[in-house]
Amino acid sequence: MTAAEFDALPEEEGRRWELIDGELVEVPSGTPQHNLILVNIALLLRDSAQGGKLGTVLPFTDLAADPATRLRPDLGYFSRQTWETVDIRKVPVAATPDIAIEIISPSETAAMIERKVKKYLDWGVREVWLLYPETRAIYVHVRAGARALSEGAELTSELIPGFSVPVAEVFDTD
Repeated sequence: MTAAEFDALPEEEGRRWELIDGELVEVPSGTPQHNLILVNIALLLRDSAQGGKLGTVLPFTDLAADPATRLRPDLGYFSRQTWETVDIRKVPVAATPDIAIEIISPSETAAMIERKVKKYLDWGVREVWLLYPETRAIYVHVRAGARALSEGAELTSELIPGFSVPVAEVFDTD
């Protein structure tokens, strides 16, 4: 399938799709746990981004990664400079987020996750955060490799000055 064909598909209630190298991939709906974690990290990032002064957090938006790929991260963080290039009335978004965040469900395969991380990094995303609710771990991928964070560690990013959050707080759904 081409990106133009994908972009022309009607929205289907209750279904999410991504296009990876011309392959249509169904993305499972988020569980309540998934969505609570999404809200946690979105609010933590938004607070650290000082309400848009440093950057903008954008959930579930199609990104035009390349001519044969459309990715929809759970969250994208766009620095203020990057955000200025985004047309907020148009999808897919052609701008590259500085950070792509995926909350990993048990149904996602390692091969598919690896494929998506590679796409993000090849596209110019500077950090890809993979949040694993089952193990309460976060993997931060950059071009040079990845670092694993578990409870007791702090999630930080030099892309967001002053951002530092305990990993446990990201997964706190009580």
